[in-house]
Amino acid sequence: MLLQRGAEINLQKSEGGTALMSAAFNSHERVVNLLLQHGAEVNLHDGNGTTALIAAAQEGQERVVELLVRRGAEINLQNFDGSTAIMYAAVNSHERVVEMLLLRGAEINKQDSIGNTALMDAASSGHPAVVLRLLRAGANAKLIDPHGLPAVSARWTPVRCHRSS
Repeated sequence: MLLQRGAEINLQKSEGGTALMSAAFNSHERVVNLLLQHGAEVNLHDGNGTTALIAAAQEGQERVVELLVRRGAEINLQNFDGSTAIMYAAVNSHERVVEMLLLRGAEINKQDSIGNTALMDAASSGHPAVVLRLLRAGANAKLIDPHGLPAVSARWTPVRCHRSS
């Protein structure tokens, strides 16, 4: 109804968030689809550089992530600290979202502003299934983190990992 009455679809709140970002974060797939159909800009970012895709990936919203990517969301956009959607999915143990993003071309070894990668995020957060998924997809385990450690060295080793089925 608001859209029919001329509501500004890309209006940003004071911190920069949009209706699309809120719908994506909260897994309102139908609302995301409706907003996109009415011209919502899929790659707008808020005051922290967060996009709808980053918000959906952070929350593990698989169907919303897929919808946003199909509708043109740029997978490798970085927020203001350099983090990407795959990094948020990895640090929050959203294995299926990580897999989806990898299949759609996410840069597996992209580093944030301090040098962390999705693999480092998953390893330091203790998410072995995501670590294995990233390693199998070709993540570079030898990249050095901001503390001078390789991605999976002291944080995680396959010996301590339980494979997921």
